[in-house]
Amino acid sequence: MNLDDIKNIQDLSWVLLDDQLNAKCPEDFERQFKRVFSCPKAKTQENKGVVYVWVAEKRIPRLCGESDIVYIGKTNQTLHGRYHKYASLFASIKGDKDKYNWRRYEHIMKNFGPIKIYFSVHSDPKEKEAELLRKYYDSHFEYPPANSASS
Repeated sequence: MNLDDIKNIQDLSWVLLDDQLNAKCPEDFERQFKRVFSCPKAKTQENKGVVYVWVAEKRIPRLCGESDIVYIGKTNQTLHGRYHKYASLFASIKGDKDKYNWRRYEHIMKNFGPIKIYFSVHSDPKEKEAELLRKYYDSHFEYPPANSASS
């Protein structure tokens, strides 16, 4: 399952957030993260209650096949409300495994290219996220790399 596959799901209309994540150091990652999740599309209240995917430029080898999808998520807030306050956590280079994110994203960006974020407003983001995760798992016999990182 790839970005092209989810773009073909009939009840979803995908929007690309402005900019992308392609930092070379944690400080730049934090700045880029804040900028991406501060764009007007991420902040507007009309874009509240969304399912979203983080997508790498190149496909990542999976247990079965390959996929450009890095993460599948949902929020009942705006993307700005969900993520902007966590920029320093996502750029963290120290701490327990849930806070040690920079190395994971550095590896993805270095080996698979910049990360872009797509979202779609949905009446039931939780249900739609579960559906997308099921489809991903059915295709690859595992969840996207960042979904399974803290499990």
